[in-house]
Amino acid sequence: MKRESLVAVLALALCLGTVLAASGNVDKKGMVCMINDEVLNSPGVAVEHNGKTYYGCCEMCKEKMKKDPSKYVTAKDLVSGQKVDKADAFIYGLDGKAYYFANEANRKAFAEDPDRYFKK
Repeated sequence: MKRESLVAVLALALCLGTVLAASGNVDKKGMVCMINDEVLNSPGVAVEHNGKTYYGCCEMCKEKMKKDPSKYVTAKDLVSGQKVDKADAFIYGLDGKAYYFANEANRKAFAEDPDRYFKK
């Protein structure tokens, strides 16, 4: 009986991991590590910079952001090619990785055909 319970718990854990790694819009910016550009399973650590809030996954990321914010506060919108501020961006998660967009239309275009934008 114990073995069956263990198998059931492991199966549930695998299912939850798959659901949490699913692709889609990320509307809660706190669920993204903006240092590693990863979608998180739990809220990250807030880091204030120039009146905006960015997020890291841990205290080490928070320190990296404070040390060299210019390295982490912007990203390239894969649809338009323009530079976007991560604190203001529309975010889409794909296989655990976060992608940043200047507007909802660009995020939607990416979501419809991500492979198209990786070829650029």
